[in-house]
Amino acid sequence: MRAAVMDEIDEIFRREVKSLPAYAKAQGAAGSGVAPPVDEMNQLLMGLAVAAQRSFHLLADRIEDRRNA
Repeated sequence: MRAAVMDEIDEIFRREVKSLPAYAKAQGAAGSGVAPPVDEMNQLLMGLAVAAQRSFHLLADRIEDRRNA
């Protein structure tokens, strides 16, 4: 069950963050010393926030399901 939850969380982060065009640009610029534009950083931050929120909801639902089982 733990692996399934981790896979679902990974899928959430892939969908919300890694699919953003800003993510690919940030990965490409990593280590170059050049910071991405603020708008792109804001997109990444919002993607991370949404992914974290959805992950917490998923975990809370799983905990509740185990309590009710």
